[in-house]
Amino acid sequence: MKAFVYSPDDGSIVPSKSALSIPKPSAGQVQVKVIAAGVNPVDVKFPNIPIVGKTAKGRAAGFDFAGEVTIGSGEYKKGDLVYGVARQGSFCEYTVADVSRIARIPKGMSPVVAASLPIATLVSLQALKQGGVLAPGKSVLIIGASGGTGASAVQIAKAHGAKVYAVCSGRNADYVKSLGADVVLDYTKDGFQLPNDQCPAGTVDMVYDCVVAPGETNYEPTARQTLTKEGMYIGVNGSEPDDWLAYFIEPRVPFPVQRPNYSVALVQVNTEELVELTSLVTAGKLKVDIQELPLTDEGIGTAVKAIRGRRIRGKVVIVV
Repeated sequence: MKAFVYSPDDGSIVPSKSALSIPKPSAGQVQVKVIAAGVNPVDVKFPNIPIVGKTAKGRAAGFDFAGEVTIGSGEYKKGDLVYGVARQGSFCEYTVADVSRIARIPKGMSPVVAASLPIATLVSLQALKQGGVLAPGKSVLIIGASGGTGASAVQIAKAHGAKVYAVCSGRNADYVKSLGADVVLDYTKDGFQLPNDQCPAGTVDMVYDCVVAPGETNYEPTARQTLTKEGMYIGVNGSEPDDWLAYFIEPRVPFPVQRPNYSVALVQVNTEELVELTSLVTAGKLKVDIQELPLTDEGIGTAVKAIRGRRIRGKVVIVV
């Protein structure tokens, strides 16, 4: 089958030099003909992630997918349209996925839309739940509100009645306002800082940082000041490599390891919350701005460049 894989040489995403065999499902898995594959930052970073990155080389790239079941399992039958996360890659014509990590695509929903949802949108749903802000009267400051993760967070928070403060560039301000953000903060303005008059100190119940990464601008020292006393700071990545180490160690020791009121967000893929996402979409409460690209050298190259540039609005989806 046609596939784009992680190069054994440098981990870059390249066309497979030889045709990969169509993967066969194990017990508790379905085989799927891929229709569309969502693109996420983790797809590019995966080969460099400690421990798990060692499994990347030669494997099909990508995780998010939507497609048609070709070999069923359990409640999923041949011909069913499903979406979710595939451990063995999604930038390919066929993949396999655990039934615990997929859900049906609702009637009338495009597989392209479904493929845009799993990782970026699910991590936002779970982070907002962890921060305790999915309720009227709660408030959240979302940093990086125009990207796939941030844009979904704005809409999910608003769907549950929370007040949303959103940080983005001026060119994306109208877009973020259209998503429902109550207060939009342009970080490109001269003298921008947090807290400020629009988002004073002690204002929000949670900061959701969708741009944090080692070596990038670290908003945490100042953005933390916008939190209430019991507020939570959650990032989709850590500002330091040790943040992930602390995240994994903390559940295994009888004392706190992470900073107070802080956590990184690691998505936990499950059917129930995937269904929750599609319910928001079908109810008109969650929309995704999508750039479609083909499963070609040019398409994959454009997708990777967009992700590395960290200035993309919404989501990139590869159409197979």
